[in-house]
Amino acid sequence: MCTFNGILSEYPWISIDSFLEANCQVSRVFFVSHIHTDHLRGLNESTFFQYTTTNPSIRIYCSESSRHFLSILPAYKHLSKFYSIINVNQPLTIQNPADKNVSLTVTCFGSGHCPGSLMLIFEGSQGTVLYTGDFRFYSHQSNRHRIILSKKPIDALYIDMTFFEPSIRQLPQRKQSCQKLIHLIEQYDNRYFHLKTSARVGYEYIYTSLYHRFGMLIHVNHEQYHLYDYLPQVQQALTTDGSRTRIHACWPNCSHAKFSIKIVLSVLWFTLQQQSNCPLIRIAADYYRLCYSLHSSYNEICTFVKQISPIRIHPIALPSQLTSERFNELIKQLGINQIQTNCFASSNVVQQIKRRYQMTENTDIDDDDELDFGFHKNRENNEKQLYKRISNLQQPSNKKCK
Repeated sequence: MCTFNGILSEYPWISIDSFLEANCQVSRVFFVSHIHTDHLRGLNESTFFQYTTTNPSIRIYCSESSRHFLSILPAYKHLSKFYSIINVNQPLTIQNPADKNVSLTVTCFGSGHCPGSLMLIFEGSQGTVLYTGDFRFYSHQSNRHRIILSKKPIDALYIDMTFFEPSIRQLPQRKQSCQKLIHLIEQYDNRYFHLKTSARVGYEYIYTSLYHRFGMLIHVNHEQYHLYDYLPQVQQALTTDGSRTRIHACWPNCSHAKFSIKIVLSVLWFTLQQQSNCPLIRIAADYYRLCYSLHSSYNEICTFVKQISPIRIHPIALPSQLTSERFNELIKQLGINQIQTNCFASSNVVQQIKRRYQMTENTDIDDDDELDFGFHKNRENNEKQLYKRISNLQQPSNKKCK
């Protein structure tokens, strides 16, 4: 559940990952942490485009990879002239366009979520703020966080807590999940495989690992392929010719994968079934689920918060079942004694639905189990289907770990 409206309370002239009317009324500088659609709210809508026509000097800061992605995706490329690159670990001073006497310094770091995803540190007169965006914390990234800690103490931490729930203490690391996938493919010399993903980007480690292990290109559609024009190390593992390979990962569907072994790469299903300790589960004949998380587990979140030791926490996403009281109890265990506030009013309903969509797959085996609002016109019907799927996911499972 999204709990952040995009506006930094310490610096309201800055909005991150939200471009709705409310943001346009308050903010003058914008940031994109990464290009998953739930972090581009309003960027493709007429309200924000009209805002840019009356404020042609505005900037939308993002990583170089994100600027490339946004500049070629049909829904966002019309704003290409507004995208400005912010380089990793290179402090940048930004002025408030509405008040030239107000400025701050922003420094960014990779967040480990998907290509181009960033964490952002803002240092100014109202304190030091760290915005994680969506992130996956790995132990080998401790050096990166030592650099963060070398900055001023963090006053406010805006953090992705998607899996901030003690029942989700651990999630398989991507290397572990990938090894399980490789082992499965090794068992079938002549079968075809369809990797079902819930987003355009974020699975590059899977693609390149399979390519290096089997020497087989991964079949994707033309849009997916050209997203990686800027990342040749990923693009070399891909092909748009479905006849050249046995591994298909077209998004959202693939015409070459009708009789293939279907492998759904997701995480929400595993957490709802309390099976997150098992990377690969066989659901039915020729149908598997692979636990592949781009978000941090409960233990990883706790480790990160303890290292950062902020004065206050603003969750940007939380488990939908977590109550305000339980949240305040859990962060107090981490040594955060902030004033208890109710931060559980969702920023908007559509945001919650998109968030759930990106991490949800149907438990059935039909090939039409995607709910991308960019591809389907009947939004109301899609939302009803999605709520039904979420309910289905909560049914008990008797599937076996592989």
